[in-house]
Amino acid sequence: MADRGSDVSGVVRIAQVGLRGFGAIHLERVDRLAGQGRVELVAAADPAGPLEGRDVPWYATLTELLANHEVDIVNIATPIGTHYALACEALAAGADVMLEKPPVASLDDFWLLLEAEKASGHSVQIGFQALGSDALARVRELARGIGELTNVQIWGMWLRDNAYYGRAAWAGKRVMNGKRVADGVCTNPLAHSFASAFALVGLRDISQIASIETELYHAHDIEADDTSWVKIRRTDGVPIDVSLTLCGPLQEEPTITLVGTKGSVTLTYTTDDISAQIGPDWYMEHTERTDLLENLVDHRETGAPLLVPLSDTVGFMALLEATQTAPDPVAIDEQFIDWRGQGDFRYPVVQDIDTWQLRCLAEGKGYADAGAPWASSSSKATWTPPTR
Repeated sequence: MADRGSDVSGVVRIAQVGLRGFGAIHLERVDRLAGQGRVELVAAADPAGPLEGRDVPWYATLTELLANHEVDIVNIATPIGTHYALACEALAAGADVMLEKPPVASLDDFWLLLEAEKASGHSVQIGFQALGSDALARVRELARGIGELTNVQIWGMWLRDNAYYGRAAWAGKRVMNGKRVADGVCTNPLAHSFASAFALVGLRDISQIASIETELYHAHDIEADDTSWVKIRRTDGVPIDVSLTLCGPLQEEPTITLVGTKGSVTLTYTTDDISAQIGPDWYMEHTERTDLLENLVDHRETGAPLLVPLSDTVGFMALLEATQTAPDPVAIDEQFIDWRGQGDFRYPVVQDIDTWQLRCLAEGKGYADAGAPWASSSSKATWTPPTR
């Protein structure tokens, strides 16, 4: 494959790997930039077959694709467990990589991919799209007025039905065919909350993590967690307390709140909205965000800094490792679950989950220590970063 400067047309050549599920969102972003004349979708790979209506060469594997096309960026939106091998293959072929989150399925793979990136001389951008938001800089600016930081809180209450876990064989799995899948509320649907919180507090090195405490539960009939408590203890700052569920009575926009002695700032990262109380004053603001694929194209063309370089996601990878090496999530007893809906649209609601979430965050305690009747001390685990 040719190097960066080989394409005399000036149009960045993109290969899309993974056409369905979130791959469809990736294709929309490629199409937008193609409409501006900045990129060209030269080929696609997906073992499930080509998409109808797309006049673009299709291959079952990335290997076959790269054997037939020169590509500048490989855009990967595939199951988590496939990320490492595909990203390494793309880098070795001389391409930059747009890699959907989470980066890889283990911390060990993260270190190896980081080495592969450095050896290749090319770049890996991770698809934590919320990190493209202008809100991050504005929250940091507002936070200067809230006094001494006393707590960081992440709250997420979503609901997911049976169809969500029936959409793919790997959905809701921790391990599949002997390989880590790393699905779960913390590592997949609400993963952006961790990445955004880490960016807000400047957590970019594993040495900044003292330990990660977890309590993992599930109400769905799955292996992974759908209701979890996490406390991230930092070596250089206050803890980050996290309460997440996919078993709420309704779906709310998740938030990250910086609490200080003189006020607080809350980021709704899915909508790029900010609310802040600083002394007697209240602020409500909406911000915009930059598409991460566009940022990667800018990086190639002008040297613009990457918004989410692989190296900056080490904090999230530590969180992933903590959840995946913890004991299997504890099943919440059926007596504490209300089932609603029918068939594929049936979903569980953990009784009073909204109350327990807010209590845990207010007290800085997990579900078991806060007294949730369905919680169990057997779910508690503590992970500390390994010495490298």
